Amino acid sequence: MRETAESQRLPARYMAQLVDYLESTGVDGASVLRAARIRSLDDPKAQLTLRQVEALLRAAELASGRTDLGFELGRRLNPTSHDTLGFALLTSPTFGHVLRLMASYQRLIQPAFALRVQRRGGRVDLTYLPVAALQHRSMRMFQEAITVSNHFAFQAMLHGELPPYDVWLSIDRPPHAGRYEELSRARVHFGDAAPGVRMSLDAALLDTPLAMANPRAMHAAEERCKAMLRHTHARRRWGEWCRMMLSEAEDSRPTLDQLAGFVNISPRTLARYLEAEKTSFRDLSLEVRTDRGRQLLADRTNSVTQIAYRLGYSDVASFVRSFRAQTGRTPTSFRERKRPRVGKRNSRI
Repeated sequence: MRETAESQRLPARYMAQLVDYLESTGVDGASVLRAARIRSLDDPKAQLTLRQVEALLRAAELASGRTDLGFELGRRLNPTSHDTLGFALLTSPTFGHVLRLMASYQRLIQPAFALRVQRRGGRVDLTYLPVAALQHRSMRMFQEAITVSNHFAFQAMLHGELPPYDVWLSIDRPPHAGRYEELSRARVHFGDAAPGVRMSLDAALLDTPLAMANPRAMHAAEERCKAMLRHTHARRRWGEWCRMMLSEAEDSRPTLDQLAGFVNISPRTLARYLEAEKTSFRDLSLEVRTDRGRQLLADRTNSVTQIAYRLGYSDVASFVRSFRAQTGRTPTSFRERKRPRVGKRNSRI
């Protein structure tokens, strides 16, 4: 379940940098804020809803006539933009530690996207998946800002030794696509079928030592990040969060222990929170797995047997029993019901 534009909030300091840029080009920043019905971005602790962000972007594009504001924002974001988390990133001992921190505390940077970091053979993939219902303008801006800011941050951390890599964005090729030539050694692809942003880097980079490494300082900063993350989760329903995490993981099926570890609480505590909301991790997992089963069955690409094993069932019979208990139909009958109907005239052919 995705969160609404009112429940998701973004630190206002990021948008403040965009307004500062607009003012440097001659645009009246105060007029942009008035048009977006935002009083001020001066408070370093202020936050904006996604609806306010969308209104600000719309006003900024109208006032500037620019479509590349996401690119420009990405140029201006760096680890120091991320407050306490930025300090933890800069003092990490290796590039691999940086990616771990980014994945663990992505919600402190950009709560509209979840970040997964996976190592596959000689590559390490960063996948940013949207977890909020974004309008087209916000989706475009966020994807471009993520891509550009990561490029320059990684390049600086690796002392300019960032080897060639690929990045895929799900947005259509923008009018200013030529600007991506500024991302030296990056092969940028637009219109990817998967939603969000996907980056694929050389896994050898993970062990690269960083110049400002200070494990003690990093640990202290991370402890503060843990407290901040617990605070952000205290404002949301745990059942919604678990369902979202299970859905975004698709077929990887994270455990209760893994989800609890992500927010630095015990599995027993997370189970107790869910119980207070009249649900359980088992029920949520079953709901999500059944929904995933519906999607795979409707796709008709794989057989029922292949889907059963893909969803993690030990055998087809277990999948059939579980699916029927949840939906009242067997996987085969569900698939047949979803088969496109043929008109009477065509049925005689």
